[in-house]
Amino acid sequence: MPQMRSRREQVDAHKFITSRMNQALVLANPDSVERPLRRIGVSIFASVMVLALIFGGFAVATLFGKGNDLPEFNHIIQVKGTSAIYVYTTADGQDPSDTNPAKLWPVTNFTSALLLLKPYQGDPPVQTLKPTSLKDIPRGFMVGIDNVPAQPPAVEELLQDQDWNACSMPREIGSTGTHQLTQLVIQDMEDPTSWLGDDQWVLAKVAEDAEDGQERYYLLWNDHSYRINDLGVLNSLGLNENQAVPVNENVMNTVLPGTPLELTEEPYFAQPSDEGVQSESGATIAYGQPLEIAGAFYTLLKTDDKGDEFAPITEVQKDLLQAKYNTPVTVSPTVRDSIGAQATYGDPLFPTTVLSDAVWAPEGGRPALCAIYDPTDQEEGQTRIRIGLYDSAPATLTDAAESVEFTEDGDIHSSVEGLAAQTVLAPGRAVLADSRTNEGATVKSNTFLIDSLGFQFGIVDEGETDATQALLGYADVPSVSVPEQMITMIPRGADLSPFEARKQLVIDDSTVSRYETEEESPAEGEGG
Repeated sequence: MPQMRSRREQVDAHKFITSRMNQALVLANPDSVERPLRRIGVSIFASVMVLALIFGGFAVATLFGKGNDLPEFNHIIQVKGTSAIYVYTTADGQDPSDTNPAKLWPVTNFTSALLLLKPYQGDPPVQTLKPTSLKDIPRGFMVGIDNVPAQPPAVEELLQDQDWNACSMPREIGSTGTHQLTQLVIQDMEDPTSWLGDDQWVLAKVAEDAEDGQERYYLLWNDHSYRINDLGVLNSLGLNENQAVPVNENVMNTVLPGTPLELTEEPYFAQPSDEGVQSESGATIAYGQPLEIAGAFYTLLKTDDKGDEFAPITEVQKDLLQAKYNTPVTVSPTVRDSIGAQATYGDPLFPTTVLSDAVWAPEGGRPALCAIYDPTDQEEGQTRIRIGLYDSAPATLTDAAESVEFTEDGDIHSSVEGLAAQTVLAPGRAVLADSRTNEGATVKSNTFLIDSLGFQFGIVDEGETDATQALLGYADVPSVSVPEQMITMIPRGADLSPFEARKQLVIDDSTVSRYETEEESPAEGEGG
């Protein structure tokens, strides 16, 4: 009886028969010991390796041959293996000809090289070439603008929304009032101990004046400064000189100014009312005399159209009038209503409530007062600058101050003569800024590049607006509008001007080209 095959034996038999069929089909030999696709696999592998060798050879050839091109007109040339920079252009900036050949002009810095280019689109035209590629190319002499950034910071390094902080603090713990340090910090700092609002006063003294014995005092309130020309005002408001906090003048100049803290006097003040307006006691009221009517304070004015009329006054104005014209006189509300109380006296931003019991007295040994400008918190037609009060100066200020040295005369030791402030900007960062007035209007059309070394460089356009920004790689980058008083704290470097860069190439600078770009100018108020 035949033996039954197991399932495994049947599977092996099937594989054997299938293998012989494949060998017969592919190799025409069912008894071959080779795998059917071995030859094809070896052929494919060998072909791939040959192709890899061919492409590798091309890559090596390309690598070793890179940089052998000739320089192209209107290109910046960087020489491989060196720090040398050239611009391949003509002396007058026009297209090359037999009488106007292009030359390799060595340039002192990359910024000047950009300014020598004709307007371009996209990234700056730069070639990196071997020295041998430049061997037979005519060369000019060394050109370039001194005292400019070696290379413009990249667009992504430009700051846009950070606060501008003009701060005054003692140079060290326990410094005298005349030894203050001004710092202009362009970054979001730590929150202050308190913000100066309408519920607190700061009595400030300009630090530099103390050496000459001509001290100037200011009352700071509600983010405004009010100059005190007569120290008798301090007594009238319950203040004394010992409460004054020293602040450097350049920081004080950044605070939004109010009117001087003094009486607004008219020529007819102290004269009796022409209309015989009387107090409750029956006496004739004098113009300018402080009055109390139903718990509110007024004074009597002489108007052109309505004759005598009452004007509401603040508590501060009442105290100042009282110091000269005695205590307030009580007047009946009926008299007020019959005469009228629509007149106005003094400045509408004048301090209101007397806050002699709420004067800032910093508790730390090294306080700081900062005028803080937030570019993102502005409205058209005005400039908002807040005053931050630090009982102890934040680490941002004290750490930056460690790098400042002072001369025997008390000046900041620097290559810039008369440097009045330390500019604090993170390394590698920069700002495109234009200056604005307190009313929010742009002061000048130029935009400034401010670098982390603490210098400002005016960007001077030739031709279309913002054409120079485009040469520097900042096309369509909006500038930050910053109060002029803060911009002026930063020392000036050289202007970034294509004309100043290119006029070095010619004998007669009247032949310097002024290019007109094809792009449209930005709308008024944008850019620089």
